[in-house]
Order: sequence, then structure tokens, then C-alpha cells
Amino acid sequence: MTAGVRHNVSFETNNIVLIALVAILYSLFKMATVWRSQCAFARLFAGKTGQILNNATDLGTKLGPGSQSAILAKKYSNYAHSPFVTKIKEQYDYEIVKNPPEWGYVQRLLPFDTIPAVTPKDSYPSGWVPPKEEAKTLPFFLCRTRNHEIPIYLQITYRGIRKITKIKRIEGDIWLLNDEIKSYLKEKNNRYVETRVQEVGRFIEVKGDYVNQLVDWAHSKGF
Repeated sequence: MTAGVRHNVSFETNNIVLIALVAILYSLFKMATVWRSQCAFARLFAGKTGQILNNATDLGTKLGPGSQSAILAKKYSNYAHSPFVTKIKEQYDYEIVKNPPEWGYVQRLLPFDTIPAVTPKDSYPSGWVPPKEEAKTLPFFLCRTRNHEIPIYLQITYRGIRKITKIKRIEGDIWLLNDEIKSYLKEKNNRYVETRVQEVGRFIEVKGDYVNQLVDWAHSKGF
């Protein structure tokens, strides 16, 4: 009976010692992983004596043109195992050139800082119509956008069921402009058209799709 108890106690003690050793080894493995990702000396101590991506200068090695392709092809399992990027200027050779001849091909693709002025012509291939001076004498006015377009838009909601034509950037007597729009659309479509005036927001909403008709009306007024 006594021998059996002693055997069980020794077996349990061995299990405790084994579990403790496994826990210590796991902790050391985690610490080594952190050290390898943060310290070049730890990487050297772990056996990485060769060239390391973006960190070869830490080990006293300078990358050459022929050796960069082999090093850049190296992949790491995760972010923690990849080395830090340091001393890039010493690794790669580059030249700073101001105003090269090739810059002209890039500059013509960049957007304009400001919208250029329109060149006066008799007609434009796109069908664009310039504003007229006679529109400034009217009691109301439609200011064009910065792209020189008339601010009349179509809003479609409820999956295409509801269509609202919106006239924005209105200056002057907005109620007189609303009356003229309603009379023009009624004469054009032979039916009454509902509108809603937003005096504070300076825009008018028309129920329905009348964008093309209102743009033609704005061109006839000189806007």
C-alpha cells in the first residue's frame, strides 16, 4: 500500500515538472519571437547571419544591384517575423532630378487648379452655349457652375419612381422665376406642373423630369 502511494506521488510530481518545463519553453519561445522582430542583435544571436530584407546595413552588409532581386523575393509568415525598415538611403541608389523633360507628359494629365476661361467661338462641338449679356437685365438670374454649366439637375429617388428637377443658384426674384417656369412648362406639355420654391436655399424643385426643357428655356433667356 505504501509503495503504491509513493508511486502515485512520484508520477504526479513528474507531471507537474513536465508541465512547468513546457510553460517555460513556451514563454521563452514567445520572448524570442518578440526579440527577433525588434532587435537586430537578437536576430544575429538566433542565427540570421546572412542578408536580411531592408535591414542588411544593421549586419554590416550593403546591398548591390545584383543581390536585391534575391532578397526582395523573400517572404515572411507574418508581420511580427518581418524585420524593420532602416537606413533606406544607404541601401538604394537614386538621383533627384528637377524639371526633367518627361515631366511635361505627366503635367498635361494632372487636373487644373482653376477652371480656365472659355475661348469665344461661334459654335462648340459639344453643343455648349455660352451665356449672354442680355440675361443680366432680367429681375432674376441663374449663376452658372464653376464648369460653366447651367445648374439644373435631375434627382431620382424611390428606385426610379420619384423624379424631381432641381434648379439651383437662383439670384433675384425667385417667385417671378417660378411663375415663368410654370407657365412655360404648362404651355410646353399642355398640363399643370407642380413646383416648390425654397427661398432660403435659392432653388426650385419641379415634380417630374423636365431637365431638357428647362435647359432650353434657360438658353433662350441667355443664362
